[in-house]
Amino acid sequence: MAVLQTMNTNNNDIIEEPLIPGLPNEIAELCLLHLPYPYQSIARSVSSSWNKAITSPSFQQCKKTHSRPYIFLFSSHKLTRNFYCHLLDHRSSSVCFTLLPPITGAMRFGGLVSPASEPDPFFAEERENGRIVTVHGGASLCARIYDAESDTWRNGGRVEVEKEVACFEAVENEGKVFVTEGWRWPFTVIPRGWVYDTRSDTWQEMGIGMREGWSGVAVAVGGRVFMIPEYGDGEVKVYEERSDTWQRVRGEGFPRGKVRRPLKAKGLDGKMYVAGCGLKVAVGSVVSRVNDSDCVELELKWEVVEAGEGFGELEACHCQVLYA
Repeated sequence: MAVLQTMNTNNNDIIEEPLIPGLPNEIAELCLLHLPYPYQSIARSVSSSWNKAITSPSFQQCKKTHSRPYIFLFSSHKLTRNFYCHLLDHRSSSVCFTLLPPITGAMRFGGLVSPASEPDPFFAEERENGRIVTVHGGASLCARIYDAESDTWRNGGRVEVEKEVACFEAVENEGKVFVTEGWRWPFTVIPRGWVYDTRSDTWQEMGIGMREGWSGVAVAVGGRVFMIPEYGDGEVKVYEERSDTWQRVRGEGFPRGKVRRPLKAKGLDGKMYVAGCGLKVAVGSVVSRVNDSDCVELELKWEVVEAGEGFGELEACHCQVLYA
């Protein structure tokens, strides 16, 4: 990284200005590099030397390689319909929220929402191997892929559908994006479903067992797809691809009495984070156990995080993992 220097006006000698007194600048820059988001930008106001260090090209380049995943939760007010963005700090001893600056203009989830003038509405985005895969609905399902290294978007595979897809649920796992339109009243027609393979850039029809049993909010954790029910007894299920079935997960059921729908979920670091009304978040820890038959069983433990009275009128509308 760049070394910060100042000019001595008396003898024109260059004197190094310490970022943190008592520490070499290289160590001090590493300390600044590990400041969590969004405190790096705030730290620029501490001093001119910190501002120069944090905005230097070398610091920004190092920041790209040291970026960490964060959970960004987007919400809307029940009455005003204003949108808000929150940072969910999942690394702290007790999960907490940071309210980010207000969202102005058209709401953009991670800067990925298509403009209203585009014919195909935007529905979902997932990260896969350093890329961002977006899925659009409408008269056809199509994928668009963003490559961060080249800073470019390209069109992915497309599949034509007989009837327009107005809305759907999507989840990415192990290089595949699973898309289903879900059950609808009067529940007489089995939902349609598709699977987009990001590696082969192809679409295929989803297995009937997966789309028939998908009756809640899906989330990927540890290479498995889990389904959080929005109704019923809160029994969480995991999808078994070989048998095309949903299997019950042992342990505690989802705390529907405390975290109410609509639900938005995301998986990160072996846990699932499910946000509901009032931005209450249920944190589910997935534990693998070997039973008496030497078979691996999954077990869930839940912890509910209260967001505070000030968030009572907010509803979760999107949850996304972004790197900062």
